[in-house]
Amino acid sequence: MVSINLKETNGLVLAYLGDSVWEVNVREHFIKKGYNLRNLNNKVVKYVNAKAQSEILNKIFPDIDEKYQEVVRKAKNGNIKSFPQTCTVMEYRNATGFEAYIAALYIDEKLDEIKKIIESNIE
Repeated sequence: MVSINLKETNGLVLAYLGDSVWEVNVREHFIKKGYNLRNLNNKVVKYVNAKAQSEILNKIFPDIDEKYQEVVRKAKNGNIKSFPQTCTVMEYRNATGFEAYIAALYIDEKLDEIKKIIESNIE
Protein backbone atom coordinates (compact mmCIF):
# COMPACT_ATOMS: atom_id res chain seq x y z
CA MET A 1 0.00 0.00 0.00
CA VAL A 2 1.63 3.22 1.20
CA SER A 3 5.34 3.37 1.95
CA ILE A 4 5.56 5.90 4.77
CA ASN A 5 7.75 5.55 7.84
CA LEU A 6 5.60 6.34 10.89
CA LYS A 7 8.56 7.29 13.08
CA GLU A 8 10.00 9.73 10.56
CA THR A 9 6.80 11.34 9.34
CA ASN A 10 5.57 14.53 10.98
CA GLY A 11 2.51 13.89 13.16
CA LEU A 12 0.58 16.72 11.53
CA VAL A 13 1.24 15.24 8.09
CA LEU A 14 -0.13 11.93 9.35
CA ALA A 15 -3.19 13.77 10.70
CA TYR A 16 -3.69 15.36 7.28
CA LEU A 17 -3.81 11.92 5.70
CA GLY A 18 -5.90 10.44 8.51
CA ASP A 19 -8.51 13.17 8.18
CA SER A 20 -9.35 12.07 4.65
CA VAL A 21 -9.16 8.34 5.45
CA TRP A 22 -11.55 8.82 8.39
CA GLU A 23 -14.05 10.84 6.37
CA VAL A 24 -14.12 8.35 3.50
CA ASN A 25 -14.69 5.47 5.91
CA VAL A 26 -17.43 7.29 7.83
CA ARG A 27 -19.15 8.21 4.56
CA GLU A 28 -18.94 4.61 3.40
CA HIS A 29 -20.41 3.43 6.72
CA PHE A 30 -23.52 5.57 6.32
CA ILE A 31 -23.90 4.89 2.59
CA LYS A 32 -24.01 1.17 3.37
CA LYS A 33 -26.80 1.88 5.86
CA GLY A 34 -28.89 3.28 3.00
CA TYR A 35 -29.28 6.93 4.01
CA ASN A 36 -30.35 9.42 1.35
CA LEU A 37 -28.01 12.27 0.41
CA ARG A 38 -29.48 14.87 2.76
CA ASN A 39 -29.37 12.53 5.73
CA LEU A 40 -25.91 11.25 4.75
CA ASN A 41 -24.36 14.66 5.17
CA ASN A 42 -26.07 15.27 8.51
CA LYS A 43 -24.82 11.93 9.85
CA VAL A 44 -21.27 12.27 8.54
CA VAL A 45 -20.79 15.79 9.88
CA LYS A 46 -21.47 14.49 13.41
CA TYR A 47 -18.36 12.30 13.29
CA VAL A 48 -15.81 14.16 11.16
CA ASN A 49 -15.29 17.05 13.55
CA ALA A 50 -12.79 17.66 16.32
CA LYS A 51 -15.22 17.21 19.23
CA ALA A 52 -16.41 13.80 18.04
CA GLN A 53 -12.91 12.61 17.17
CA SER A 54 -11.61 13.76 20.55
CA GLU A 55 -14.36 11.84 22.34
CA ILE A 56 -13.61 8.69 20.37
CA LEU A 57 -9.88 8.98 21.07
CA ASN A 58 -10.49 9.42 24.81
CA LYS A 59 -12.63 6.28 24.78
CA ILE A 60 -10.25 4.04 22.82
CA PHE A 61 -6.81 5.36 23.82
CA PRO A 62 -6.19 2.89 26.67
CA ASP A 63 -6.68 -0.01 24.24
CA ILE A 64 -4.40 1.35 21.51
CA ASP A 65 -1.11 -0.48 20.98
CA GLU A 66 1.93 1.42 22.38
CA LYS A 67 3.34 1.91 18.86
CA TYR A 68 0.23 3.83 17.88
CA GLN A 69 -0.05 5.67 21.20
CA GLU A 70 3.31 7.21 20.35
CA VAL A 71 1.94 8.35 16.97
CA VAL A 72 -1.03 9.93 18.77
CA ARG A 73 1.21 11.73 21.28
CA LYS A 74 3.52 13.01 18.55
CA ALA A 75 0.62 14.47 16.58
CA LYS A 76 -1.10 15.96 19.65
CA ASN A 77 2.11 17.73 20.59
CA GLY A 78 2.80 18.96 17.07
CA ASN A 79 3.29 22.61 16.27
CA ILE A 80 -0.36 23.44 15.53
CA LYS A 81 -0.58 27.12 14.56
CA SER A 82 -4.31 27.82 14.73
CA PHE A 83 -7.37 26.33 16.35
CA PRO A 84 -11.03 26.50 15.30
CA GLN A 85 -13.52 28.23 17.57
CA THR A 86 -15.87 25.23 17.45
CA CYS A 87 -13.88 23.26 20.03
CA THR A 88 -11.32 23.61 22.80
CA VAL A 89 -7.58 23.52 22.15
CA MET A 90 -7.41 20.12 23.89
CA GLU A 91 -10.23 18.71 21.77
CA TYR A 92 -8.44 19.89 18.64
CA ARG A 93 -5.14 18.38 19.75
CA ASN A 94 -6.89 15.09 20.57
CA ALA A 95 -8.60 15.09 17.17
CA THR A 96 -5.23 15.67 15.52
CA GLY A 97 -3.84 12.67 17.41
CA PHE A 98 -6.87 10.60 16.45
CA GLU A 99 -6.45 11.43 12.77
CA ALA A 100 -2.74 10.54 12.93
CA TYR A 101 -3.74 7.20 14.48
CA ILE A 102 -6.18 6.55 11.64
CA ALA A 103 -3.43 7.36 9.13
CA ALA A 104 -1.05 4.97 10.89
CA LEU A 105 -3.61 2.17 10.71
CA TYR A 106 -4.15 2.95 7.02
CA ILE A 107 -0.40 2.94 6.32
CA ASP A 108 -0.03 -0.38 8.15
CA GLU A 109 -2.96 -1.77 6.12
CA LYS A 110 -5.11 -2.31 9.21
CA LEU A 111 -8.33 -1.21 7.57
CA ASP A 112 -10.33 -3.67 9.67
CA GLU A 113 -9.22 -1.76 12.77
CA ILE A 114 -10.61 1.46 11.31
CA LYS A 115 -13.89 -0.33 10.59
CA LYS A 116 -13.99 -1.64 14.18
CA ILE A 117 -13.53 1.88 15.54
CA ILE A 118 -16.41 3.06 13.37
CA GLU A 119 -18.66 0.13 14.29
CA SER A 120 -18.15 0.57 18.02
CA ASN A 121 -18.23 4.38 18.16
CA ILE A 122 -20.72 5.50 15.52
CA GLU A 123 -24.47 4.95 15.66
